[in-house]
Amino acid sequence: MSTPTIRERLIHKLFDMTDNQVASLLSYADAIQSDELPEDYDEANDPAIGFMSGSTDLAHRSKQILRDEVSSRSGWTQKKD
Repeated sequence: MSTPTIRERLIHKLFDMTDNQVASLLSYADAIQSDELPEDYDEANDPAIGFMSGSTDLAHRSKQILRDEVSSRSGWTQKKD
């Protein structure tokens, strides 16, 4: 007997779901296949917006940021360049 594929497993789970659960799943599937934002999209409630904001030169400043954080109490040492 072979192991069911991931699609077969999903299809079997659909039969155990309520109509509301299937509607939610269908809405999610539509959203992940679309490149457009949903009509009820609210930027203020999108956690990814704040996650992506900030300095864009972090890679260029990484050594300086680390140097600024090192102190005699931090347990780190700093070598001279």
